[in-house]
Amino acid sequence: MTNTLIMHVETLLAKATAIGLIEKRDLIYFRNHYAQLFGYELGNETQQINPKLEQLNLADITSQIYHVLDGNQITSLGNTKEQIETRIIDELMPRPSTIESKFRQIEQTQGIEAALDWYYLLSQNTNYIKTADIAKNQSWSTETEYGNLEITINLSKPEKDPLEIAKLKSLQKKTTDGYPQCLLCIENEGYSGDFNKPARQNHRMLRLNLDNNAWYFQYSPYLYYPEHSIVINQQHQDMQINQQALKNMFSFVEQIPHYLIGSNSDIPIVGGSILNHDHYQAGNYVFPIEKATVRFSHSLVKFSNVTINYLNWPLSTLQLIGTKQDLLQLSELVIQKWYVYNNPELGIISASDQGVRHNAITPILRRLSDSDDIYCLYLILRNNRTSDEHPEGIFHPHRELHHIKKENIGLIEAMGLAILPGRLAAELKELESLLLLNDADSAVTSLLFDETLVKHEEWLKALYIKYPLFSPNNVQQILQIEVGLKFSQVLENCGVFKLCSSGDSGLREFLSSLDA
Repeated sequence: MTNTLIMHVETLLAKATAIGLIEKRDLIYFRNHYAQLFGYELGNETQQINPKLEQLNLADITSQIYHVLDGNQITSLGNTKEQIETRIIDELMPRPSTIESKFRQIEQTQGIEAALDWYYLLSQNTNYIKTADIAKNQSWSTETEYGNLEITINLSKPEKDPLEIAKLKSLQKKTTDGYPQCLLCIENEGYSGDFNKPARQNHRMLRLNLDNNAWYFQYSPYLYYPEHSIVINQQHQDMQINQQALKNMFSFVEQIPHYLIGSNSDIPIVGGSILNHDHYQAGNYVFPIEKATVRFSHSLVKFSNVTINYLNWPLSTLQLIGTKQDLLQLSELVIQKWYVYNNPELGIISASDQGVRHNAITPILRRLSDSDDIYCLYLILRNNRTSDEHPEGIFHPHRELHHIKKENIGLIEAMGLAILPGRLAAELKELESLLLLNDADSAVTSLLFDETLVKHEEWLKALYIKYPLFSPNNVQQILQIEVGLKFSQVLENCGVFKLCSSGDSGLREFLSSLDA
């Protein structure tokens, strides 16, 4: 296998040279370096590349190298396929300071967009962004009364190899508890990974200064939208949506004006999956919420220069348009007032009897005009109360929708992009088969004997009532439409002021309190 391994390594070096990751001048150095890493000897013969691998990307070539390694080589390099592959790629990568210097050089000579394009491509070429895995996701859009909602079934995160799991379980090596403290900590940069944390040896971040505080910028390994990026506080500290958070977001779009930035709320159920590390999400994308129509507008005497719109959107959303200074002042007031606002008739209670806050804000910011200093700030009003009827959350996907989505509705989904569980891909294919029977009784009977499908029973019955006939030409489209409509209902469940007369009255009452 040594000759095959050497040929694969040569192909890796050729690809790394072609994409500009390394220079031809360094080929001898890297050739010797990999020989030492894998424990083989080089001869004086001309090194050949593998023509079958030549057209693959760096990640795929690295995967092929892994598969020709022998047991001793694998054991010496790491415990998992991911650890070994990221280590192989890391050998080719510049150090973080070199990456930052290159980025700043491009930014100064060509502008911030060109610099981010370079860094984005680097993150893809070096397989930090899992491009091949992301391509497995299933995506479509569905027209609803709120506009087109976007749907993604998340198939990108690979399952662990059972043999790998068994190997990890058998190892007695102890990991360093609390390092890195979480998946967002800056200490993940170059980290080899352990039993509970992914390998990040090919990870490189960019330092940012947000309102005179130290932050870092990276792209998400599993992009949910173009240039999906994460902005991370240097300090491992809890998320907080307050005036400082808004200042940080304004500072970000001042530096990267073509990106939108937003944040999950800072409390459980209506927040993200990581609440113990302050961070935001950004990207070069226009979300469905930004295309929403205006339900009504409101004027405030104290903020006459700010346009205040209440959107025709399932989650209760204020759209504020104005200058940075005005929006900072108004948003601070909205947050202060909302965090203590109560409307028992609508189920809105701001805090528990023990003083634990229930009300929260999901903020989103975009710069509209460089010359006029005009911004658009979305403030989504959230509440995480639970009840006996809705133990997962009153303003959370209700149980009748859990067959489609039961996880938290965070920032990305609040903006109209559904991230649905991977299980749905196989389940929808099975439902297609049941619908193509064109026999409701037989379909439901078959479904009841399948424990993975039984949760869809009521939905299947409803589909048979709604549609007269299913065919191979329409069944997939019907299911996609109906999944999108279910997601619309999911978002409606999360709205604290429902889009009806009582909800409108409650929202107007809250807005009027801002002038008090």
